[in-house]
Amino acid sequence: MAARLNPKSLFVLGICHFVTVSHSDAVLTGSLGANSHTHFKGASFAYNVGLFAKFDDQTLFGIQSGQGTVDESEAIPIFASAIIRMPLGRVVLPVATGDVGYALGQHRSGFVWKAGGGFDIRNGRRSSFLLLGSYEQQGSIKGWSARAGILLEF
Repeated sequence: MAARLNPKSLFVLGICHFVTVSHSDAVLTGSLGANSHTHFKGASFAYNVGLFAKFDDQTLFGIQSGQGTVDESEAIPIFASAIIRMPLGRVVLPVATGDVGYALGQHRSGFVWKAGGGFDIRNGRRSSFLLLGSYEQQGSIKGWSARAGILLEF
């Protein structure tokens, strides 16, 4: 029997995350882009908003949500996420990303994961532009995700 993510569990997860964030630097991300349809055919609009805690200057752990998965463009994914900046450069840093979560869809809900990378382009001491791409899978449905966004450190 598959475990279900209910609103009470999400609330507890959110409270635990905000306690962690209150004791470290917070990072806010927002991105717009596209997800492919089932098995890389076509694309649809998608966006994400995330709140991260800085583990160190290069490693961010947090939660993300938005709209759009490879299965449904209307689905709402809820992810535990990681962004790891590679220390190769001063202004343009390569990043590795990983997300694991649950997608709430009208027709189908289920476990979803993404793995990818991209670039963190520094725009000052506390902000960056993000260019990200990833492979995404929800059940047997596979596709790609591409995003451009902004990262703000507090």
